[in-house]
Amino acid sequence: MLLYLTFFSFVFYSHSVQDNLIAKSQHLRHLRHIQNLRSIQKFQQRQPNRIVKVSAKHPMHILFPVPIKRGKVTKNPFGITMDLVQPVVDIALENVYRDKLVVEDSLKLHFKDTHLSDAHGPNVAINQLVASKLDCIIGYAFVYALAPVARMSPYWKSGTNNGIPVITTVGLTSNLDNKQEYRLLTRITSPYKVLTKAIRMVFDRMNWHKIAYIFHEQKYGTAKVNIPYGECYLQMASLQVQQYKRYRMDHNYFMFNELKFDRMQMLKILMKASDLGNGLSFIFLKF
Repeated sequence: MLLYLTFFSFVFYSHSVQDNLIAKSQHLRHLRHIQNLRSIQKFQQRQPNRIVKVSAKHPMHILFPVPIKRGKVTKNPFGITMDLVQPVVDIALENVYRDKLVVEDSLKLHFKDTHLSDAHGPNVAINQLVASKLDCIIGYAFVYALAPVARMSPYWKSGTNNGIPVITTVGLTSNLDNKQEYRLLTRITSPYKVLTKAIRMVFDRMNWHKIAYIFHEQKYGTAKVNIPYGECYLQMASLQVQQYKRYRMDHNYFMFNELKFDRMQMLKILMKASDLGNGLSFIFLKF
């Protein structure tokens, strides 16, 4: 009898937690909807630019700055290459013309190799701008090439636009969340702050205050200073900073390098993390 009561109590508690999380999620969606409406209203109040109808005579130039070679995972963690991107874009273009969303031949696509370089990558966009063949940017695989372009693009104005929009699948880090600095940047995948909010909701519900983080970092254990921080580090930085503001836990994260795996080192890390988190909770993350 006691076993049944325990089981049903657990089921009831699980449903209440789930309902609470759903309610909070709906509230966040409502707030985002209000923010979007306000943004649209502000945009509509601006002084309109000269309107040019997109046509074969006045096409829209879309730049796809992506690398030809995949390169190192430290610079291209999501494996974006031109041979993977171009077929998808070609199919999308066919569908756009077939559905008559725009006039045929009114979209001009430009695929340019960025060489996974934070110097050559931004220069690709600048060259298109100088040639007056840049209306939109979709791409980048290396976040250090994306950031300066997204920062400058709001100032690339002309008689027909208020800047160049940048659309990307990378750049998920919290330092790109600043809409005042990256006004025309759109990330079509959820940035790390979304996962951070979800994890914090779980922590709050479970009343977890002491937490340890264990994650892979490609810079750990190497003397090479030119290796960029990995996605695991950037995700944990987004989460750990928020948690530190609330609970002030110092030195509660441990790094390892999966390319230089050491079993004894991992054992020591796990023991320290268990002690630090009171044996209750720690996050193990590997991208």
